[in-house]
Amino acid sequence: MNASNNKRNAHSTKLRRSLRSLCAGLLLLCSATHAEEWMETVNEAGGKILFLNSLCTGSTTGRMVIATMRDGGTIHGCWYFFADMVHVVWIGQNGKTSAYDPRTLTYRRGE
Repeated sequence: MNASNNKRNAHSTKLRRSLRSLCAGLLLLCSATHAEEWMETVNEAGGKILFLNSLCTGSTTGRMVIATMRDGGTIHGCWYFFADMVHVVWIGQNGKTSAYDPRTLTYRRGE
């Protein structure tokens, strides 16, 4: 039983390192080039959530996030990578937060 737990823990540690490396690599890639680059996912409102590389106003670590709605509206916030998840604090939404698995995000690059 201990061998099984050790294998599971080793796999979990490898997965966390891989996710951390993926997010760090995307941040470095986005900041090292001049073309527009972002990560995105589909949201429940029929739009997209766009994770940008630009810093949030007044923040040294938070990055901008924009959620688009089916009706054309948008919500803004700041995203942070912490504990193997991408966390969002939505601005003007009464303290609403969201968390996303980075494996569900798609890397995009504008022309």
